[in-house]
Amino acid sequence: MGLLKSHDLQPRTVGSTDYPDKAPMDAVIELLYECEGAIILGYPQVKMDAGSIKNDKIKDPMQFSTEWNHIEGGLAHALGLPLLIIHHTDVSRGIFDRGIMNYFLYKKDFSDNSWGISDEITGALIKWKSRLKPISNISGTTS
Repeated sequence: MGLLKSHDLQPRTVGSTDYPDKAPMDAVIELLYECEGAIILGYPQVKMDAGSIKNDKIKDPMQFSTEWNHIEGGLAHALGLPLLIIHHTDVSRGIFDRGIMNYFLYKKDFSDNSWGISDEITGALIKWKSRLKPISNISGTTS
C-alpha cells in the first residue's frame, strides 16, 4: 500500500479501505466502477500436496491464490481496466497462467520483502500507471 501511495495512487480494497453494505460480488463490481485500473496480487492461499487435475495426478505440490483474484481480474478485464498482475513464484493456474490474458505476468518471490521495490516491479507499476483510465470513461458518467 505504501508503494502505491508513494506513486500518488490511492489503493482501494473491499474490507480494507471500502466497507460494503451489500454482497461481496456486488461490492467488488461497484468498487471497480470507481477505479482507473486494477492490480492483482497472487499470494499463496491454498496448497495442494496430492490429488489430480483433469484426471491427471499432480506430481509436485501446487499453490493457488484466492479465487477472488480470478474473479476480480476477470471483472476488471471485462470493464477494460488496465491490469497489473503479479504473483508469487509458486502460484499458478487461471489468471496466473501465461497466455490466458493479454497482459504480461510478473512472477516474484513474495517472501522477499523487497520484491515490490525491485526495478522490474517499479518499472511495471510506472508503465501500468501511464495506462490508467479516467473513471468517466469506464462507467459512462462523469464525476
